[in-house]
Amino acid sequence: MKELLHCMDAIPQGVYLVGTKKGEGYNLMTAAFVTQVSFNPASLAVSVAKPHYTAELIQAQGEFTLSILAEDQYQAAKDCGFQSGRKADKASRVAYHLEDGLPVLDGAAAWLHCKLREAVDFEDHYLFLAEITAGARTDKAPMIYHSEEFFG
Repeated sequence: MKELLHCMDAIPQGVYLVGTKKGEGYNLMTAAFVTQVSFNPASLAVSVAKPHYTAELIQAQGEFTLSILAEDQYQAAKDCGFQSGRKADKASRVAYHLEDGLPVLDGAAAWLHCKLREAVDFEDHYLFLAEITAGARTDKAPMIYHSEEFFG
Protein backbone atom coordinates (compact mmCIF):
# COMPACT_ATOMS: atom_id res chain seq x y z
CA MET A 1 0.00 0.00 0.00
CA LYS A 2 2.81 2.43 0.86
CA GLU A 3 4.32 1.96 -2.62
CA LEU A 4 0.94 2.65 -4.26
CA LEU A 5 0.55 5.86 -2.27
CA HIS A 6 4.08 6.85 -3.25
CA CYS A 7 3.18 6.30 -6.93
CA MET A 8 0.01 8.36 -6.52
CA ASP A 9 2.15 11.25 -5.24
CA ALA A 10 3.52 11.53 -8.79
CA ILE A 11 0.09 12.70 -10.03
CA PRO A 12 0.39 16.51 -10.31
CA GLN A 13 -2.03 18.34 -8.02
CA GLY A 14 -2.51 21.88 -6.84
CA VAL A 15 -3.16 23.13 -3.32
CA TYR A 16 -6.51 24.69 -2.51
CA LEU A 17 -8.59 26.11 0.30
CA VAL A 18 -12.20 25.01 0.37
CA GLY A 19 -14.31 27.79 1.89
CA THR A 20 -17.66 27.32 3.61
CA LYS A 21 -19.95 29.16 5.98
CA LYS A 22 -19.69 28.03 9.63
CA GLY A 23 -22.54 29.39 11.73
CA GLU A 24 -21.94 33.14 11.86
CA GLY A 25 -18.36 32.72 10.63
CA TYR A 26 -16.42 30.81 7.99
CA ASN A 27 -14.31 27.70 7.63
CA LEU A 28 -11.35 27.04 5.33
CA MET A 29 -9.89 23.59 4.72
CA THR A 30 -6.69 22.79 2.83
CA ALA A 31 -7.28 20.30 0.00
CA ALA A 32 -5.31 18.70 -2.82
CA PHE A 33 -7.85 16.27 -4.29
CA VAL A 34 -9.49 18.55 -6.88
CA THR A 35 -9.98 18.03 -10.61
CA GLN A 36 -11.92 19.38 -13.56
CA VAL A 37 -14.70 17.09 -14.78
CA SER A 38 -16.63 19.05 -17.44
CA PHE A 39 -16.38 22.08 -19.73
CA ASN A 40 -20.11 22.61 -20.30
CA PRO A 41 -21.18 23.37 -17.73
CA ALA A 42 -17.80 24.20 -16.18
CA SER A 43 -17.57 21.67 -13.34
CA LEU A 44 -15.11 20.13 -10.94
CA ALA A 45 -14.82 17.42 -8.33
CA VAL A 46 -13.48 17.87 -4.80
CA SER A 47 -12.74 14.85 -2.64
CA VAL A 48 -13.11 15.39 1.13
CA ALA A 49 -12.57 12.77 3.83
CA LYS A 50 -15.86 11.74 5.45
CA PRO A 51 -14.99 12.81 9.01
CA HIS A 52 -13.95 16.33 7.95
CA TYR A 53 -16.15 19.17 9.14
CA THR A 54 -15.97 20.67 5.64
CA ALA A 55 -17.73 17.60 4.19
CA GLU A 56 -20.61 18.20 6.60
CA LEU A 57 -20.76 21.92 5.76
CA ILE A 58 -20.74 21.37 1.97
CA GLN A 59 -23.57 18.84 2.22
CA ALA A 60 -25.63 21.15 4.44
CA GLN A 61 -25.08 24.33 2.39
CA GLY A 62 -24.83 23.03 -1.16
CA GLU A 63 -22.07 25.46 -2.11
CA PHE A 64 -18.43 26.31 -1.42
CA THR A 65 -15.55 28.37 -2.72
CA LEU A 66 -12.23 27.07 -3.94
CA SER A 67 -9.17 29.30 -3.56
CA ILE A 68 -6.32 28.11 -5.77
CA LEU A 69 -3.23 28.90 -3.71
CA ALA A 70 -0.37 30.87 -5.23
CA GLU A 71 3.20 29.56 -4.97
CA ASP A 72 3.97 31.85 -2.04
CA GLN A 73 0.96 30.84 0.10
CA TYR A 74 2.47 27.79 1.76
CA GLN A 75 1.77 29.18 5.24
CA ALA A 76 -1.95 29.57 4.45
CA ALA A 77 -2.04 25.92 3.40
CA LYS A 78 -0.49 24.95 6.74
CA ASP A 79 -2.72 27.31 8.74
CA CYS A 80 -5.91 25.81 7.30
CA GLY A 81 -4.82 22.16 7.42
CA PHE A 82 -4.01 19.66 10.17
CA GLN A 83 -6.80 20.78 12.52
CA SER A 84 -10.57 20.55 12.35
CA GLY A 85 -12.73 23.62 11.89
CA ARG A 86 -14.91 22.11 14.61
CA LYS A 87 -12.15 22.91 17.11
CA ALA A 88 -10.41 25.93 15.58
CA ASP A 89 -11.34 29.16 13.84
CA LYS A 90 -9.07 28.60 10.85
CA ALA A 91 -10.53 31.59 8.99
CA SER A 92 -9.00 33.87 11.66
CA ARG A 93 -5.53 32.60 10.72
CA VAL A 94 -5.54 33.96 7.16
CA ALA A 95 -6.57 37.10 5.29
CA TYR A 96 -9.68 36.54 3.21
CA HIS A 97 -12.57 38.38 1.63
CA LEU A 98 -16.07 37.26 0.70
CA GLU A 99 -17.26 36.37 -2.79
CA ASP A 100 -20.92 35.44 -3.09
CA GLY A 101 -21.05 35.29 0.72
CA LEU A 102 -18.24 32.73 1.10
CA PRO A 103 -14.54 33.11 2.01
CA VAL A 104 -11.79 33.45 -0.61
CA LEU A 105 -8.12 33.68 0.36
CA ASP A 106 -6.61 37.10 -0.36
CA GLY A 107 -3.82 36.90 -2.92
CA ALA A 108 -4.83 33.50 -4.31
CA ALA A 109 -3.86 32.58 -7.88
CA ALA A 110 -7.58 32.19 -8.62
CA TRP A 111 -10.90 31.51 -6.92
CA LEU A 112 -14.09 29.69 -7.90
CA HIS A 113 -17.61 29.70 -6.48
CA CYS A 114 -19.12 26.22 -6.74
CA LYS A 115 -22.70 24.96 -6.47
CA LEU A 116 -23.00 21.35 -5.39
CA ARG A 117 -24.65 19.16 -8.02
CA GLU A 118 -24.05 15.74 -6.49
CA ALA A 119 -22.31 14.16 -3.50
CA VAL A 120 -20.99 10.65 -4.07
CA ASP A 121 -20.19 8.43 -1.09
CA PHE A 122 -16.97 6.72 -2.19
CA GLU A 123 -14.79 4.64 0.10
CA ASP A 124 -13.35 6.91 2.85
CA HIS A 125 -14.23 10.19 1.08
CA TYR A 126 -17.17 12.10 -0.32
CA LEU A 127 -16.71 13.19 -3.89
CA PHE A 128 -18.44 16.53 -4.38
CA LEU A 129 -19.35 17.25 -8.00
CA ALA A 130 -19.99 20.96 -8.43
CA GLU A 131 -20.77 23.48 -11.14
CA ILE A 132 -18.55 26.55 -11.20
CA THR A 133 -20.79 29.64 -11.13
CA ALA A 134 -18.24 32.45 -10.74
CA GLY A 135 -14.51 33.01 -10.41
CA ALA A 136 -11.50 35.14 -11.14
CA ARG A 137 -7.84 34.54 -11.90
CA THR A 138 -4.68 36.56 -11.26
CA ASP A 139 -1.28 36.35 -12.94
CA LYS A 140 0.18 34.45 -9.99
CA ALA A 141 1.45 30.90 -10.52
CA PRO A 142 -0.47 28.21 -8.59
CA MET A 143 1.16 26.12 -5.88
CA ILE A 144 1.92 22.49 -6.73
CA TYR A 145 1.27 19.86 -4.05
CA HIS A 146 4.19 17.70 -2.92
CA SER A 147 3.23 15.41 -0.03
CA GLU A 148 6.75 15.52 1.45
CA GLU A 149 6.38 19.28 2.05
CA PHE A 150 3.25 18.72 4.09
CA PHE A 151 3.81 15.33 5.67
CA GLY A 152 7.59 15.00 5.88
